[in-house]
Order: sequence, then C-alpha cells, then structure tokens
Amino acid sequence: MTVEVPDTEREQCLWLAERAAEVLASVPVRTGDVVLDFGCGRGNYALPATRLVGASGAVHALDCDAERMAPVRAADVCGLNAILGDGGTAIPLADGSCDVALVYDVLQKLNDREDVVREAWRVLRPGGVLSIYPMHLDPAEVRTLVEGAGFRFRDDYAGLVLHFIRE
Repeated sequence: MTVEVPDTEREQCLWLAERAAEVLASVPVRTGDVVLDFGCGRGNYALPATRLVGASGAVHALDCDAERMAPVRAADVCGLNAILGDGGTAIPLADGSCDVALVYDVLQKLNDREDVVREAWRVLRPGGVLSIYPMHLDPAEVRTLVEGAGFRFRDDYAGLVLHFIRE
C-alpha cells in the first residue's frame, strides 16, 4: 500500500499530527511503556501516548516553552508528567528509565543535536526506541548522527519518521 504524503514540510507536520496514534503505533508505543516526548509542544504525541501506555505506563512530556505546552500542563491524565525544561538538551530522567523517546520537529532548533541524541541513549533502556521526525533537516544526516551515537536504524514511518534501536 502506498501512502500519500504531502509535499511541503508544513503540510507533512500537520499530516503526521493528524495521524498521531498511527505514528505512535509504528514506533510502537505499548501498554506499560515509559515514553519521553522531548520538545512535546502542545502534546500532539504526548497526550495520545498516554492512552496507549495506559495506567501501568507513563509519559514524560518535556518542553522549554510553558505557553506552548499549556495543554499538556493542564491535562489531568494519569501517568502524564509535564516537565518544563530550561531550553537545553539535558533530560531530567534516570538512566535507562524509558522505553521510547520521541524527538519530533525539534532537532532543527537545537544547537547541540549530538547531545540530545546522547541524552536519549542515556535515558533509554537497551532495546528502547528513539523515534525522530527530522523536519527541516536532511534525514540522511540525521541517520548518520544517530547511528554515530550507537543506535541502529530500524525503519521509518511513511518515509518521514525515523525509528532507531538502542542496542
């Protein structure tokens, strides 16, 4: 089956957000998982992820913009942990504490992309998945960066969202 993906980055971003549950299923996010949404914004992925992880899982939604993440901070959802970051790449979670890390449409805003990838490696358990939507960046360059940090490329969703495994 061929998936019709919009041409422009803006349209792709909206297209992916409309298919959040489908994108998260491609990762996959499962019942009981602990998920980090780095640069969660309004919660397009963090909020649907809470339904997928259920009461036995958790979603850590991290963003540095309090106004933008207001819907996440206001959500009264079991297992949702809204974290207001400082704009850096440090992730205030324990080593090996997450099953999935989502980095969607935020990597291009960071000065030290390598550092956020290293931080994702640190917080992911072995076998955990790093899922990246590299908007405004060359996916081949992102893949080289992430593989250089020790992740193994697994596959992608619709040619837009890249999935990597922490070995």
